[in-house]
Amino acid sequence: MVLPLRAIASQILLLLVSVAIESTVFHRRLAISRRMSVQYALVIDLLCIILGWIGFFILVDNFATHPWVIQVMGYLFTGRFVARPGYDGIEPVLAIATIIVFFASFFIKSQALYLLQRFKIIPLESQVFYEHFNSSKTERLIRYEIRVDQDRTILLGHGLSHGAIFILLVVMILGLGVATE
Repeated sequence: MVLPLRAIASQILLLLVSVAIESTVFHRRLAISRRMSVQYALVIDLLCIILGWIGFFILVDNFATHPWVIQVMGYLFTGRFVARPGYDGIEPVLAIATIIVFFASFFIKSQALYLLQRFKIIPLESQVFYEHFNSSKTERLIRYEIRVDQDRTILLGHGLSHGAIFILLVVMILGLGVATE
């Protein structure tokens, strides 16, 4: 059994960065405690990671011999893309995949937070929303406005964390500031 320690270490680093950025945005924009904002960020990020790895394993299982999958697997296990003579490269595919992953993970985070709050697994701690929106509005309209504000906050935190992750990945891929062999 081969264990991709580089991928595991990178995933942990990127998770820590993502949770730190997103929890700060949640704390400031949703007016919730630091502890609750870290819980929100950690739960929805872990859910995205789990679903992402499941999707990746399904993709690898179905397209194991495809050149793009081979290159991604080579990068996960060795830290380098596999050189394939006569092949243009994986860069355009990675750009499109990055955009798809960004919006898919935003959708997963948004729906997960909504469902976890709806089933009272994660409580909506902030009463500021209810006080702010409570001026002669119905309960349904208040919940809708809270969800819209949460979605905007998730999108902001998600965008900031993905920007930071993108910079970290570029640094890791190019090896800037890191001694190689």
